[in-house]
Amino acid sequence: MTNHKEHFLTEVMQYIKSKEAKEVVYKELSYHLKMSKSELVSKGANENEAEEKAIKQMGSPAELGTHFNKLYRPVFDWKLFGLFLIIISMGILPIINVQDVYSQNLMIRQLMFIAMGIIVTVTVMLIDYRKIKKLGWLSLIVAFGLLLAFNYFPSFRINGVGYLEIAGFIISVRVVLPLLLVFWACYMSKEKPKLLVVFIVFLLSVFLFMRLPSLTDVFIYSIMVLTLFLSCSISKKAKFTTIGVSFGLFLTFVVLLWFTTEEYQWVRLLAFLNPEDYAQDAGYMYLMLKDFIKSGGWFGNQEAVNPIPDLTTDMVFANITYFYGWLVAAFLLVLLSLLLFRMIVLSIQIKDRFGKQLILGVCSLLSIQFVYNVGMILGLLPIISMSLPFISYGLTPTVLNSLLIGIVLSVYRRKNIALKI
Repeated sequence: MTNHKEHFLTEVMQYIKSKEAKEVVYKELSYHLKMSKSELVSKGANENEAEEKAIKQMGSPAELGTHFNKLYRPVFDWKLFGLFLIIISMGILPIINVQDVYSQNLMIRQLMFIAMGIIVTVTVMLIDYRKIKKLGWLSLIVAFGLLLAFNYFPSFRINGVGYLEIAGFIISVRVVLPLLLVFWACYMSKEKPKLLVVFIVFLLSVFLFMRLPSLTDVFIYSIMVLTLFLSCSISKKAKFTTIGVSFGLFLTFVVLLWFTTEEYQWVRLLAFLNPEDYAQDAGYMYLMLKDFIKSGGWFGNQEAVNPIPDLTTDMVFANITYFYGWLVAAFLLVLLSLLLFRMIVLSIQIKDRFGKQLILGVCSLLSIQFVYNVGMILGLLPIISMSLPFISYGLTPTVLNSLLIGIVLSVYRRKNIALKI
């Protein structure tokens, strides 16, 4: 191609604002010009004549540029971002009434975490998600490296679980989940994912999680992988067969667990089922939680009470229910539900398989935390270490969950750009 083509394309690019859209349009128009020129040359035209005619057939550079600028312009979902901003801002509510009990600087740190979360969300949104598709296996290697570090080279341990301290920041094993999400979204978006690879990678990662031990993360991770597996291109027969085999292995694990469970673990399970019978032991927390949220009423209760552990982290929904009442708690539940529903709506609009897998993975990671945390506060599920997304205090959960929202916004921002980089 000669300078005529480059001059024409340069004129078209002047009317396109987005850098990413310019890359797509340049490749697309170059391809069409090449095809048109080849066709004209085959009909007897020389190289220069064919190129000039092909360019003329394209039409006005201004009209083309304006058309593609509208077609491929980045889009921003204000509904999702607005819901995110409202919810993450509500993260200051649990701190207001308990900061004197925990720390005077708790509010300042929470505000810093919220600000960092918003910055992370916007930054990730601006990054082209399609570029990380090539990094699927690399993210898996990094994830496995971190899991090995948490297992064998932790900075310290709390209740037997390893943590890393990097540049003064304490990092939990949950930082591995976004890396594993990238790998699974990449691999499950392939036309024909291999079941053997799925089994090997999943079992190895679960083994490393279990060694920590971190049953909560195993639970969250397994739901995410199951969601992506069910939405991939593998045949339904293969999916049901795999799920059946996995369920059989799970039942085998449960049976083994049945005969190896220690007495104190049985007590915890029975205390969840019948807390009144274990009121002086493991059932005390269930009874205390029940009275605590009941005392909040519709409009909240500002009376001082015996503090419940983890009121700023795992028990944060009980905190909001007691101090602000069921109306505010219900409002928060509606907002979180709308956030998840909005992500499902966005996933339907995405044509790129990798982008769709990313959104579904994010939705599963956030929804399982949301449903389980609220369920355990209401006494419907056993108490485990499970934070409430965007509301629970802490740098790691706030930044990681904000990063997940940024991924969704990044995918949606480029939904009109069909050409892959």
